[in-house]
Amino acid sequence: MPSYNASAKERILDVAGEIFGEKGFKNATIRVIARAARVNIAAINYHFRDKESLYGAVLEEVFSQGFSRFPANMDLAPDADPQQRLRAFIRAMFYRLQSCEGWGGIAGRGRLIARELVDPSPAFEAILDRYIKPHRDLLLTIILDIMGTDPGPRKLMPCVLSIIGQCVYYAMASPVIRRISIDNAPTEENLDRLAEFVWLFSLGGIAKIKEETHLPSKEAV
Repeated sequence: MPSYNASAKERILDVAGEIFGEKGFKNATIRVIARAARVNIAAINYHFRDKESLYGAVLEEVFSQGFSRFPANMDLAPDADPQQRLRAFIRAMFYRLQSCEGWGGIAGRGRLIARELVDPSPAFEAILDRYIKPHRDLLLTIILDIMGTDPGPRKLMPCVLSIIGQCVYYAMASPVIRRISIDNAPTEENLDRLAEFVWLFSLGGIAKIKEETHLPSKEAV
């Protein structure tokens, strides 16, 4: 529930994130958002023009807050050990996706992100360019620094997608994980432990890819 002391624009963004997450873009109405934000429809039109622009503004605010609160480097220096940079990157993803200070799993605003990951809207293109692609590139750089060699895109990009996929799975499949392994559910108290495991598991995979990259090919033998 938005604070009564918040501005009309802040209240609109706050409740719109929850309503878009719960109902999806098509089923959420400006009328319902206006009522929940305690404003009239004219106020939404004044600040955001239309529902499409409001939705884009909500996405931008959600991603901006998440990445600002949990930056990928987690305050490590750019020249820190690359393995520790990977550790920070993974931990930031877990906290951004799952924690109460982040997107809170698949409830509320986190559900909005889950919807976008499954069925991206046109508004998501700007998010990809501003947040997701730069973080993909950062992860590429970290992995290259860990390997000390370039295994080529056919091996490097799957490393990136595997690491991101592990983090996202805990968020997207949280209800299933709770049913098959409650001790490994991505609850607030488990986030550090789960992030640490994904880090160690990923380091093992990276080491194996590096080892295979240096093996002579069968043709050379």
